[in-house]
Amino acid sequence: MNYELLHLIRESGYLTDADLNANERYALLTHRFWKAVEALGYDTVRLKRTLWMYAGRPEEDLVRALPESPIQKAVRQISSQSTGRDRDRQDDIRRRIKEIAASITEMYQRGEKAIQESIDRNLDNPERLRSETDRIRRMLLAQAASWLAAAVPGLYVTGARIGTIQLHGPHADAVRALITQELNRFRELDAQIGRHIEEVIAEAEKRRVQAALANREPDYSGLRGKVVGYRTIEGRKLGVSDYVKMLALTASRDFYNLGTQNGMLHRKEDLALISREVRRNTCDACRRWAGRIVSISGRSAEYPSLQDALDDGIMHPHCIHYLIPVDYPGST
Repeated sequence: MNYELLHLIRESGYLTDADLNANERYALLTHRFWKAVEALGYDTVRLKRTLWMYAGRPEEDLVRALPESPIQKAVRQISSQSTGRDRDRQDDIRRRIKEIAASITEMYQRGEKAIQESIDRNLDNPERLRSETDRIRRMLLAQAASWLAAAVPGLYVTGARIGTIQLHGPHADAVRALITQELNRFRELDAQIGRHIEEVIAEAEKRRVQAALANREPDYSGLRGKVVGYRTIEGRKLGVSDYVKMLALTASRDFYNLGTQNGMLHRKEDLALISREVRRNTCDACRRWAGRIVSISGRSAEYPSLQDALDDGIMHPHCIHYLIPVDYPGST
């Protein structure tokens, strides 16, 4: 079930305690609600039928009946894959992290292209440009929330080596914290896209004024092309999909690693292996730490702490190294 969908249903008033009949309750689901549901990727015809049937029934009954969105199904399918061999399991984890990150990256690639096309079409029409890009931004943010609601629990429970039925108490708190943290990053990205659009609109307006004064056509060269999604401290500009690729890959790895750490703490385990992969472009910090055993708590006299490795620079953005409990087959 999609937590973003349940939030929209609650926000509509559909689940209010007021004494409403089924028709009155269903009428609270406005056109705006259905547009938001469509942006999440749901089959609206099926969902309308479900919400009509469950109008006035207890919330827990509705939650059990709500369908999964397409992105949740895809992420769940990826998360449930297993090679069946100990030697292949590390490759499988790495592949899952990459594939789950790719699922949201592809959505933002399509969204970025749509925003670029809207800019190209509407440099002379700022209101239409705002309207079209606002709609795309809302859709992307809804998809990010849906992705997080599926990816975080899936990767977390895989790392923690627990079943989803055990996702309660401290583990559930950790998942909610991760979702909130990463959704805030996507919201910051959305705000940056909005700033980029306003900068384009302002620059286009200045050029139109100058062109009118000079009695010529405005020159919009340089305003089309990359949509800036992030500016680094060094001033480098990253496109939206490039930034999301880095953000999603790093976040997916973090979901898995935090699940691993918390699962180990729950089982009273302390030693973990940092995955071994080293490639041609592997950084110096990752080369130093790949394949080494670390102490999660930092209390081991024989092994360095995980924090030592993190302080040295491993598990940086784009880094794919992850943690493996030392009782994991093949880790020694």
